[in-house]
Amino acid sequence: MNYAILIGQILGGINVILGFLSYQTKTAKKLLFLQVLTALLFCIHYFLIGAISACVLNLIAFIRNAVYANRDKKIFSYRFYPILFAVIMAIAGILSWQNIYSILVILGLVINTLCLPFKNPQNIRKSILVSSSMVLMYNIAVFSIGGAVYESVVILSSIIGLFRYRKYKEQ
Repeated sequence: MNYAILIGQILGGINVILGFLSYQTKTAKKLLFLQVLTALLFCIHYFLIGAISACVLNLIAFIRNAVYANRDKKIFSYRFYPILFAVIMAIAGILSWQNIYSILVILGLVINTLCLPFKNPQNIRKSILVSSSMVLMYNIAVFSIGGAVYESVVILSSIIGLFRYRKYKEQ
């Protein structure tokens, strides 16, 4: 039995719990802190299961989330950060390319990076449906059980949010 893969899958399961908890917090600061931790643990998870493209991109997502968590500080408040991180992710994704499935995680995380700063939560939810669907397909391809469950929960949560907070037309 390959213990690295087993430990990686266990970390993926822990991330499902952390991700769920992050979306239950009351403050954006706590949510982003848990997302920083989740990205770091997913980086380790993907490394242990041999999914190098996702490992590298989650390392960048870890840094991105830390910057977004501190956007109230002047140095991290600039609007170019999403574009900067998207470009870095695209380049890192190409450099860490493993196979055709890598395109799914690259596009998914680049889209996610560009759309996270949206002010309209419904637009964020719509972008998550696209980006998380791509990452879900990647997770299935690389047999990341925790990653697949995590993205499935995120997709379901986004769908619920889209319906729950949609605007009704007055009749």
